[in-house]
Amino acid sequence: MVSDFPLIVGFQPLSDNNRNRVKTIKRGKGIYLYDASGKEYIEATSSFWVAALGFQNEELISSIERQYRKLPFLVSGMHRTSDTSIALSEKLATISAIKNPAILFAATGSEANDFLIKVMKYGAFDEGQAVRMKFISRKQSYHGGTLASASLTGGHHSDFGLPLPGFFHVSQPDFHGGRLPGETEEEFCKRLILEVENLIVKEGKESIAAFFAEPVSFSAGLHVPPKNYFKCLKKLLDQHEIDLVADEVVTGFGRTGRMWGSESVDFSSDHATMGKGITSGYFPLSAIAIGESLQERMKEKSRRINSFAHAATYAAHPVGAAAALKTLEIIEREKLLEHAATIGKLLEKELRPLGEHPLIGDVRFHGLAAAVDFRIRDENDELSTEDPIGLCNRINSELIEDGLITRPVNGSLLIAPPLITTSDQILEISEKIKSRLGKLTV
Repeated sequence: MVSDFPLIVGFQPLSDNNRNRVKTIKRGKGIYLYDASGKEYIEATSSFWVAALGFQNEELISSIERQYRKLPFLVSGMHRTSDTSIALSEKLATISAIKNPAILFAATGSEANDFLIKVMKYGAFDEGQAVRMKFISRKQSYHGGTLASASLTGGHHSDFGLPLPGFFHVSQPDFHGGRLPGETEEEFCKRLILEVENLIVKEGKESIAAFFAEPVSFSAGLHVPPKNYFKCLKKLLDQHEIDLVADEVVTGFGRTGRMWGSESVDFSSDHATMGKGITSGYFPLSAIAIGESLQERMKEKSRRINSFAHAATYAAHPVGAAAALKTLEIIEREKLLEHAATIGKLLEKELRPLGEHPLIGDVRFHGLAAAVDFRIRDENDELSTEDPIGLCNRINSELIEDGLITRPVNGSLLIAPPLITTSDQILEISEKIKSRLGKLTV
């Protein structure tokens, strides 16, 4: 018998894949979503950090419609591509934090990271000799759901038989939760860099291609790295000729109040991946900014073998490129980077006092994003391990019933509304959270 709900919905138990447990969303407008019953919700996570321009942006929709009428599809390959794909590559090369990048398109952030790994291996695999085939990333990070990107991801491994061979994970730079007793931020940073160095020595520097890192990891709970973390990491990797990759899939296009999250944490990288907000979710598209050194290795190999056997059906899709160009135009014209930084400060002003609540361990902010940490305090005001994840999940469910969509992440409640959110809407979001937490008792 066929189920009356054959759709598999991710990031929840499969037993919850039924009409009673899955809310059906019928439409969206601005920062609001509406379910089948007409109930209104504020989407305070931008639908997994994607919907930068909210829902039903008519200007963006019109640009997509025009492109559909002009050229609805074209495979980019074998000496053909679209004018919109060329225009977008030129735009991204202009605004990229990577110097003189080559742009390679994909459909999702997972694919962007996966494709970058693939072209790194293309540049490293020479005349039957596999060199620099290993990759380092960080625990609790998130880099995607395909086999290679999921292997980069710092969790959810054992259930899927991951990571693949050649993928290694080091500590997340979470000073608040990862420091040793009495350890200063500088000492914490040095210890983490030493951990990376020890791994490089153990595996052999000549075998490692790259280190992948999110400027700020939302999947780890919005922990901003110590001040000199990325400088020290880049120095170490440069010494061993290992590339550093900025995964900007979540943090790019204004989420941190800057165009790139790397700009907000003094993070200089060799390559970058991007997606999500690039089209505000109106069309699946992602991109890779490939730095000069890898470009040269790729070109040299291609000259020798007269081939670069990589393409993807929906990569560089002309409609996706048109959507991205219009999204970037709106972000720049409406000064949404500056707006995100401003309302992010208002969000911090409203929610910072929650840190005094006896059941809140920490409250963190970065750009237009916040994390309320349910690491419960004990009688000595020390962090306790008393089921903060269960409490966070319960509060998240109650907030959804209150008409506010947030995101629970390992005991932290994350908020990251669309860049178009107004000051009044920030106050509305904050009031719903404060009201719900005000009902908690020790």
